[in-house]
Amino acid sequence: MAIHDATESTSSVVSELKKSSDGTNLIKEYKDIFSKEKSSGSDLKTDKIADEAAALSLLKVFIEEKKKSIADEKKKKKWDFPSSPHAHFGKTLDDTYMAFLCWARVKEDKSSVNVSKALRRLESYADWLHDTGTDLTEPALTSESVKKALEAWVFDTTLDSQGRLVWWCDMGRINIKQVKADFTPEDHLRAFVWYIHALMYNDSAQKNGMVFVQNINKIGMVQCFTLMPAKIATKLDRLTIGVLPIKMQCMYMFESPTWINVFMKVIGMFMSKKMKSRMIILKDWNEIDKIGGLEAIPKGFGKVNGTMDGSIIEKKYFAEEI
Repeated sequence: MAIHDATESTSSVVSELKKSSDGTNLIKEYKDIFSKEKSSGSDLKTDKIADEAAALSLLKVFIEEKKKSIADEKKKKKWDFPSSPHAHFGKTLDDTYMAFLCWARVKEDKSSVNVSKALRRLESYADWLHDTGTDLTEPALTSESVKKALEAWVFDTTLDSQGRLVWWCDMGRINIKQVKADFTPEDHLRAFVWYIHALMYNDSAQKNGMVFVQNINKIGMVQCFTLMPAKIATKLDRLTIGVLPIKMQCMYMFESPTWINVFMKVIGMFMSKKMKSRMIILKDWNEIDKIGGLEAIPKGFGKVNGTMDGSIIEKKYFAEEI
């Protein structure tokens, strides 16, 4: 099948996805991801609301109740978050809890927090970390341990005029041969997990939310799934979409190939209306002006004349090497 053929049908794309995704049932995986995103991200009538001052204490009470309800000591350990990398960011577990509480602020009253909602998302996080086994702890998930892999992905982060953190990913700048030859899939898993936690702990991201801008660079399906195996890609999407307390307000995509456009329509059946509205495919580089609030575009990004030199995350955690 010609990956960039504009006549690609849904059935042909799904068929090719099955061949390229190393046995991972992508449709089933994303159906589950978006289903859990809805359940952990929704407000329920029985949810407990608290003001900001009392929210952390109440969340800790809920966590202790969860732990007491588990008879199996091994399963109970997930609530100790042994795989959490918070300490390598100079953070405590309380800081991590606060990130979830910040995410669960009541929209109509920012001084109030839906603690039950924060707990649901926090439990998803505990489960996700537990399922990674020793991938994040052997060796420890430090900035130094992921530095080389992150350099291969060439991420950038800036702030827009609304104070939101903007995460830039340009597939056109990635050294694909290096990504495949020099690193294992587990290396990329660790690098992405570290980077996403750096975003999670960013004050601007917590207070004002995030925007994701990606130049997909017309990447082919086979090339995409040999760059990042489907099993790893879906594991990371599960973390970013329905687990971490990140308010991703919009995701903009440039140079999107036909197979991704078709795939997006397929998995769109499982998305909430809110999620669908946040995922925006832009067909022309002139449309970058549609991304509200952009003031600093990284140098070398896509086909625009960016002027920003230096990324917020890199400056914070790799300052001595810049």
